Amino acid sequence: MKKLILCMIAALMALTACFSVLADDKDPVNNSPYDSVANLLFNTSNVTLTAKAEFSLDGEWFKTAEGTWKQDFGRSFRELILRSPRADGTERRNGYTVVTEDDKLYLMEAFTPGIYRTSGTGIRNSILRKTVKAEQLVKLGSVLMANADLVLGKDAVTDTADSFRIKLGSEVPDLVNTALNQLAGFAARRYFGLDYDEIRIDNQVPMSAYMTKTQALLYSMRELSIREASITATKDGNGGIKHVEGTVSLYVSTAADGVHQLDITLQADITDVGATMVKKFDPQDYNVTRAPEETGFYTTNDFGEESSILEDAASSLITDTAVSDRIGREAMKAWEESGFDMRAATSVSFEEHSNNYEVSMEDGNGSVWKTFFRKDGSFSSMQAEPNDWQADISKYTYDPTPDAASDQAAKEFMMAFLKKVTPNVLKEVKDLKMEWIYEKNGAVYAQYNEYPLDQQGKGVLLVVRMSPEMQVEYYSCTSNG
Repeated sequence: MKKLILCMIAALMALTACFSVLADDKDPVNNSPYDSVANLLFNTSNVTLTAKAEFSLDGEWFKTAEGTWKQDFGRSFRELILRSPRADGTERRNGYTVVTEDDKLYLMEAFTPGIYRTSGTGIRNSILRKTVKAEQLVKLGSVLMANADLVLGKDAVTDTADSFRIKLGSEVPDLVNTALNQLAGFAARRYFGLDYDEIRIDNQVPMSAYMTKTQALLYSMRELSIREASITATKDGNGGIKHVEGTVSLYVSTAADGVHQLDITLQADITDVGATMVKKFDPQDYNVTRAPEETGFYTTNDFGEESSILEDAASSLITDTAVSDRIGREAMKAWEESGFDMRAATSVSFEEHSNNYEVSMEDGNGSVWKTFFRKDGSFSSMQAEPNDWQADISKYTYDPTPDAASDQAAKEFMMAFLKKVTPNVLKEVKDLKMEWIYEKNGAVYAQYNEYPLDQQGKGVLLVVRMSPEMQVEYYSCTSNG
């Protein structure tokens, strides 16, 4: 669920870049709604923004996100409410509330009610953070804006004294879809930690391999294109934007499932510019008490990784030898329990990120095992690279009926792994279910998901090599947010 509201805002900004055909007697740069939104997001220090977006895939609703952002100079209030359907027809609710005061941050999450956690954060008095890449994308939007009558056609935009309206169809030029994909890649990297430049095409798997539609879309997507869009921006008395609403329909080209249709209905309101107030954080206002163990905090995102809600992670070598020794021992324990032959290890490296520690090991044959730990030193996830099981996706067998004996042996092996490495997680795991099985070069690989998931949709996901000998290839927590 990491920063979905910011993704909504970023998408909104990109769409308003197209509201660009202005009257001839107006300055096409300084009076456009695009510049109004860019100024709001990057330069405005006192404002309230509320937004709601509903997402459907191939006509089936899978996510609604509602958010409020109040920026009061160095103090801010952020609330995100997420809703998604359960298989039994009920709705799952999740989300968080964050209050920041200069360099202090207070987090309250829906799935841990009654408590709050604290951490440090970067000082910021605007909604979006200025970076070199963000500035490049803003300029790209300005180019599209300045040439919209040529790029989109004069009939695409309706300009009145009170509003702008844009209506697009699938015949938009390739330049528009190219800009859309650049923005999508930027948002995925900044807000979900997903870098498409690191994903090999032959490693992308079918959407059914993932537990949530959000996760499946993010990891399976290759290209976006506009099917149709209809957006209306209402102006205030000074020509700025005060309300935006509309629908966007996109074609999503995926790795193995062809083209899907993603529909988004959105609305946003900009209010209290210069008059927004955020109170100093008081636990009584939110009926919460401080978490008993304050060692940093993490939230589970939509594609199954526990990650910090803070700014983009920066990494460095771990300089505290006590920390590196401790997590190094824990990493070796995890590798041994996973079935890896420690005698094959040739080197071990340590890296510290803002939200976790990473321990990587090479085996001399080009393989790297990455293991991640939370800042309190507890085990979080692990993965082997390169992954033979992430190739030849057409040969995967989904929803299999496994051999009973090998299935039971694999489950016992994975349960023993969880018992030794993540005993707290094991307490919650009732059973594991095979989702797919795959054979390559004499080795058999299978993915198991926790079954059933708990009421919040949280669980574990493992990929195990079942033969010629048992070995855990991948482990992570999961959530459908």
